[in-house]
Amino acid sequence: MARESKEEAGITVAVDDLALVLTMHRKADDERLSMFFEASTWCGDVKNMEPNKCDDLAWFDLLDLPSNTVPYIAAAIKSIQGGHQYFEFGW
Repeated sequence: MARESKEEAGITVAVDDLALVLTMHRKADDERLSMFFEASTWCGDVKNMEPNKCDDLAWFDLLDLPSNTVPYIAAAIKSIQGGHQYFEFGW
C-alpha cells in the first residue's frame, strides 16, 4: 500500500502509518481479494500520477459520493462506516 500510494497518488506513506480497515472478497470476472487501508498521516500533495488509468482524484463527502463511484468501492466505504472488517461483494 505504501508503494502504491507513491506510484498512484504521489504521496509518501510509512508502513507504520497504515491500518487495515476492511478485507473484501469480491466476484468480478474472477475472484478478488481487496484490502482497504487507512493512513493516519502522509507526506506530499495527492495528485493523479496515472492519468491514463484514472480521470481524476478528488476529495468527496463520504455521505455524498459521485454517482460514477465504482460500485465495489462505494460498498467498501459503507461497510467501513458500518464498522465491518470483512465484506463480500458480487456473489
